[in-house]
Amino acid sequence: MFYFPSTFKAPPHPQLCFLSSSSLFTKPNLKNPETALINKSRLQFKSLTCTSTNPEMGTSTNHRLQLLASEFRSLTEPIDRVKRLLDYAAVLPPLEESARVPANKVTGCTTQVWLEVVMDDRGRMRFRADSDSEITKGFCSCLITVLDGSDPEEVLRVKTEDLTEMNVGVHGKAVSRVNTWQNVLVSMKKRTHFLVTRQEEDKIGDFSVWV
Repeated sequence: MFYFPSTFKAPPHPQLCFLSSSSLFTKPNLKNPETALINKSRLQFKSLTCTSTNPEMGTSTNHRLQLLASEFRSLTEPIDRVKRLLDYAAVLPPLEESARVPANKVTGCTTQVWLEVVMDDRGRMRFRADSDSEITKGFCSCLITVLDGSDPEEVLRVKTEDLTEMNVGVHGKAVSRVNTWQNVLVSMKKRTHFLVTRQEEDKIGDFSVWV
């Protein structure tokens, strides 16, 4: 489902979050079976320090992308990447039930994923997402961290190859997890293209009225 500003409320500016070394806290018990292994390890995760990604402050999409890639590149063990994804999942704002409709579902994923897309009144893309899998929520949170608040052209330029550092796998699930975040990225780009095309068509229609 695609929205224009009048029907979609997004935060004034996205937040870019980085893990800090301060303030450890115990991760809440997760009900999803896929996180059982991590729960048994009594996972603790670090607090997230967020900075505004307001374009006026000079934080570009490419810069956010490089920061995220560098963050995951520094984690050499797959289990550490899974833990980091759960960190990101914990800060993803919840999606209300009214948005969990078939039109918002991302196809091709092994878990349920919902994605809402809007072009705000400044022409920037805003994204909201959720999933019934904590790890998938982590992927969505990472993508939103990079792309939320970006110009449409910046969203469309991002390639799956730019985010291969996020690839993780536990118990043979690497392929399905890669497919999941790639499908979410593809959906973000497709829906962005749709809104750009519609905006251009509306402009042409408005112009023809005056001619």
